[in-house]
Amino acid sequence: MKNKVVTIVGLGLIGGSIARVIKPFVKKLYAIDNDKGIIKFAIEQCIIDSAPKNPLGESDIVILCIYPNASLDFINDNIDNFKKDAILTDTVGIKTPIMQLYNKLKPHFTYIGAHPMAGKEVSGFINSEKQLFDGANFIITPSDDATDEQISVVEKLAFAMGCDIVIRTTVDEHDRIIAYTSQLPHIIATAMCDTPLLVKHRNFTGGSFEDVTRVAKINENLWSELFLGNKQHISEQIKIFTASLEKIEKAIINDDKKTLIQIMRKVRLDKEMVDNADPKG
Repeated sequence: MKNKVVTIVGLGLIGGSIARVIKPFVKKLYAIDNDKGIIKFAIEQCIIDSAPKNPLGESDIVILCIYPNASLDFINDNIDNFKKDAILTDTVGIKTPIMQLYNKLKPHFTYIGAHPMAGKEVSGFINSEKQLFDGANFIITPSDDATDEQISVVEKLAFAMGCDIVIRTTVDEHDRIIAYTSQLPHIIATAMCDTPLLVKHRNFTGGSFEDVTRVAKINENLWSELFLGNKQHISEQIKIFTASLEKIEKAIINDDKKTLIQIMRKVRLDKEMVDNADPKG
């Protein structure tokens, strides 16, 4: 990494946090952002380096840290500005749209999708922090033409960020699993708070309610794009979740204590097994 020039596109929460932590590990670190004030501040604070007119043309690695639709626009608008044989990676929460565009364009750079599994309920560079990715999982979705050497570069980037476990998978597998582990919880939290009861009974809430609804403090512009961009997998997960709710509701209506106990015992044992498992196993 020490001989690599890196450009981060988007100095928000994620891009800003990456910038804060990787600068000592790279040759030069540039950034592109619509807010020139943030760029100026980051340079003054020595978080990034002062960039040339076309940082993409000098960058060995480009990291997209912007919304899904903006990522597609950026690639289309800058297709000829990338350095030959550069690595394009990203932090976007869905992978299929970018991979489809990449396969269509067949550009002179290589796309290796990435998804650090870390974040906060707030956004913006002001909330970025050096420790955001400490101990986090990092998912890589390489394109078919990515070499082992190029993939290794992105893995080194993950460890430089502070991530603990790097997982390699396909684009479709990523989007299918993320629909369950990330997007469905945000949908459930949103639905839980989509009621007048939220305000009316705010003094009746405790830890369990706060745990379930924490991510309802959602960035609606970002998450609407993520939901729409992964609609098929999300729809499948909503159907599975709804079926589970209906099974529990039926047991309650029928005073079926035995079934309720069976459901909850199985869930408890499964959750304990997952929590106690070796994450590197």
